[in-house]
Amino acid sequence: MHIYSSKRSQKLKQIQIPLLIVAIFTASIGIGIFTFTLPLLSLDEMAGGMWLGTAFSGYFIAKLLIAPLSGTISDRSGSKRLLLTATSVAALLPLIYLISPSLNSLYAIQFVLGLCAGAIKTVGMAAIGAQSKGSRLTKRFSILAAGINTAFFLGPLLGGILYIDKDFIPVLTALSVFMLASFLLLSFCDLPHNSIHKTAPPLDQIENKQTFAFTLLAVFGRTIGIGGLVAFYPVLLKSSLHLPSITTGILFSIPNLATIFLLPLAGRFFSRAKREFIICSGLLISAGGLYFLANCTNITDFVWAGITIGSGSALSIPGSMAICAEVSNKQGKTIGLANLITNLGFIVGPLLAGTIIKFSAKLTVSFQLIALAGAILCLPLMCKALYSRFKRKKCLIVPAIVFLLIIFLIPKGLLKRHNQENSFFRYTDVAMGTIVNLTLETSSEKKAQQAARDAIAEMRTLQKDFDHRNKRGSIGRINKEAGLRDVSVSENALKLIERGLKFSGNSNGTFDITIGAITTTDFYYALNPETFQKRKPLINYRLVEIDHNKGTVKLPRKGMALDLGGMAKGTIIDAAAAELKKSGIANGLVEAGGDFFGYGNRTWTIGLKNPRAKGLLGEITIKNMAVCGSGDYYQFITPVSGNDKMRKHHIFDPFLLRSSHESIATTAIAPNAETADALATTVFIMGPEVGTKFLKRFYPNCSAMWVLPDESIHTTDNFPEITTVPKAMRPEENK
Repeated sequence: MHIYSSKRSQKLKQIQIPLLIVAIFTASIGIGIFTFTLPLLSLDEMAGGMWLGTAFSGYFIAKLLIAPLSGTISDRSGSKRLLLTATSVAALLPLIYLISPSLNSLYAIQFVLGLCAGAIKTVGMAAIGAQSKGSRLTKRFSILAAGINTAFFLGPLLGGILYIDKDFIPVLTALSVFMLASFLLLSFCDLPHNSIHKTAPPLDQIENKQTFAFTLLAVFGRTIGIGGLVAFYPVLLKSSLHLPSITTGILFSIPNLATIFLLPLAGRFFSRAKREFIICSGLLISAGGLYFLANCTNITDFVWAGITIGSGSALSIPGSMAICAEVSNKQGKTIGLANLITNLGFIVGPLLAGTIIKFSAKLTVSFQLIALAGAILCLPLMCKALYSRFKRKKCLIVPAIVFLLIIFLIPKGLLKRHNQENSFFRYTDVAMGTIVNLTLETSSEKKAQQAARDAIAEMRTLQKDFDHRNKRGSIGRINKEAGLRDVSVSENALKLIERGLKFSGNSNGTFDITIGAITTTDFYYALNPETFQKRKPLINYRLVEIDHNKGTVKLPRKGMALDLGGMAKGTIIDAAAAELKKSGIANGLVEAGGDFFGYGNRTWTIGLKNPRAKGLLGEITIKNMAVCGSGDYYQFITPVSGNDKMRKHHIFDPFLLRSSHESIATTAIAPNAETADALATTVFIMGPEVGTKFLKRFYPNCSAMWVLPDESIHTTDNFPEITTVPKAMRPEENK
């Protein structure tokens, strides 16, 4: 009987750590469901950005503050009680919303959930660290990290499914269920009474203090990079590739997926290796992938960059977690400090990246510099590891070379601020899923700052209203009610639709705002044209019904959809310029994703992008005019056959129901950006011969340039003179 009990006790002891990992994984899914879905609800409820930003800042600050406190408490009184308290409190949080259903209640839940999440992760890691050591500790932490990353991948997916009917109760129910499941799993865990590892050394040893401090620096560098990546990577993908949202989401998830798949392998094959070397190697690999993002031009490049970033993270995470657990006998304290640094990195990363964007006016520069910052922060740990291994100062030449290489990689002028130069101020921000640059001429920096803020705010407001992907915006609501009823829309949207219908009539349907019947389908340009034959009757701008007195719009047939993307970007640029003028900015240049509008009593120099190579075709100068472009290099798939040179791309011919092949790029110049934007798409489909006649008849004060499939250039007679740019001075993107 005694032998049987001993064996049973041994078996129960063996499953304690796996059970604990599963409990943390389960709780993390619940957290992921809630934290992903709350922003969706906030947008649906038209909550202000300040409210949403405050809620998320509160969540991460809560995690940051609770980490060291909960770790210290677990050292003294054990981990089980804390874990049970955190999961039970989280399971009961939805009651706050049931008692008082409001956004304020949800934001309160978000903050308390941050406290619970920070405690669960910190105390759970401390409990594992107190019962493990050596290679087994590294393996267990790799599995734990893989589980947490998997949970934060699955959580948003489940959250999106649960919120599909715009009802938040299923989301709150799921949070309670997953937290309750975690509570029950933890109830069966026989965890130690404290998180003090009897065989681990005290932290007051100088060797351990250095190792711990340098590891925290390395961890901080890694999380700065991850924080910046999470905040701005979707914008880079969208502005570089112009892909559908689902494709952008897949590319965005690749670094995390690579980390999830490779973490168990890293824990298995590198558990006995020198941890400091593995951490530094992983961090440098991740930094290299992050730096490479600036040079990515197609989907394949972004896939490999994502895999590289994820692979480096998978290498560095288990070792850094293990060092923080083994460097001291007080695992709770050291792991709590490590999680504090991690959460701080997630806060600093986006702020740092955003600041770099404002200084450099380039999104790609932010990724390069946070990558280099992460690499620099891992160098002290590398020096420590090399010196401990070889006991010679000569070995420090290696990190010195790495440091010099990093300095060499910083391009000249990246850190130079462009804001003020002869009364010119430049501001960079994110709007419409792309980078927006405002160049303002004024004597007052304060005036320029306020004008820039107002202009960007106006752009974001209009984008939400005009984007067909926003189900609460005017266009989204019209499409949703197609074939059912008329929809009241904003005055701005109504006027835009009226102008869009007029332009559609002038082009005799070559530009048709009802093309949304096809273009609202993901990857529509990759599908067989025969797929859309049944939808052809739905593409007819003449069917759109407008009641000017009621301010309503109706699409009479089910399946019809508006897509104003061919001109709305220009409309929003015009609105930003109007806002700047209203603020007293006499001369300004608004640029969004390669489209420009320059106004005032001065000329502006604009670069013309080469559609088949880096650099520019040349430069033109404009005054009180807009320049917009279209091309087959934004959203496309490469032909499978080597003989087939025709790309399938997003500029769709509504008559042929396939990508247009008359041109590979066009540039249109008009008195306003809305007209230039619509013309760039229209003349792309028409080609130079028909397009020139169209311009002369309807838009004689506008001009255009075509780059044809053989890469020859054709322009209208009134197109500005193209100045050749010397090779040594050619930038890699439009001015």
